[in-house]
Amino acid sequence: MSQTISKDRKILIFSLITAATTVIAGIMHLQMVPGSISRNTGEGILFLVGGLMQIFWAVPVVKHWGKIWQIIGLVGTGVFVILWYLDRLHLMPEGNIFGGGQETQPDHAPREFQQGNMTEGEFPRGPRPPQLGLQVGKILFPPIELFQIAFIGLYACLGKMISKRQ
Repeated sequence: MSQTISKDRKILIFSLITAATTVIAGIMHLQMVPGSISRNTGEGILFLVGGLMQIFWAVPVVKHWGKIWQIIGLVGTGVFVILWYLDRLHLMPEGNIFGGGQETQPDHAPREFQQGNMTEGEFPRGPRPPQLGLQVGKILFPPIELFQIAFIGLYACLGKMISKRQ
């Protein structure tokens, strides 16, 4: 009997950790909405809906709603990771999917600023700030992707643990 309680406690702790990874990834996606929705409406909606669904997904993870829910969660998060990877490979279409381009300036607006020590209309930029994440080869995996990949691995392991218990 104590082994069953011990296994249940391990599964509960593992469930909470797995749920935390998807909630953190969802919060990170929601933080991206304001900056992206004004630039690209489709991207902003993707981050909004995806972030809300990831936060919601903590419920099926902790409550163990079943294999169908687990598959949907794994596939949905996998699609998010694949979309990110395709974007990094520049295989995603550019521009706003709702018809407008990415440019928000009217055609008659001046695009160059020839003042002071600025050259070629560009504002001087300092060194690029360091990026957080995990570098694998030439690809930098930002924290949001690491949480999503961790969720996929943890949720798959959790499914195995639950199926062995039954």
